[in-house]
Amino acid sequence: MSIENMFGDLDKIDILAETKTGEVVMVLVCNGFIDGSPETQKALLDKMEGYLNHTQSEEFQKEYGGWPVILRVTLGREPDEHILALLSKCPAWAADYGVKLEIEIGGKQVRIVES
Repeated sequence: MSIENMFGDLDKIDILAETKTGEVVMVLVCNGFIDGSPETQKALLDKMEGYLNHTQSEEFQKEYGGWPVILRVTLGREPDEHILALLSKCPAWAADYGVKLEIEIGGKQVRIVES
């Protein structure tokens, strides 16, 4: 499966929504089986970095400055163990941007413990 099929356009935010409770949720949608190849890992990190950088943009800050921000990575099915290991290291990275990272697999929120 190509990178584009797995992650869509790496330079675009898939979904950005406001919750009724006053949070901004940015959803990164992963399609199909996400393999653990170095290219796939880099593409996922690049896309996540685009989301995190967007939260620092003047446009985003003007609209949502001060709002709690959630980056939700959604996977339709369990990815390769290398992807799980990679994601387990990302909450601190997201927190550096003031963003809470959530991981969803098969529609259920999961907590990945760093090994």
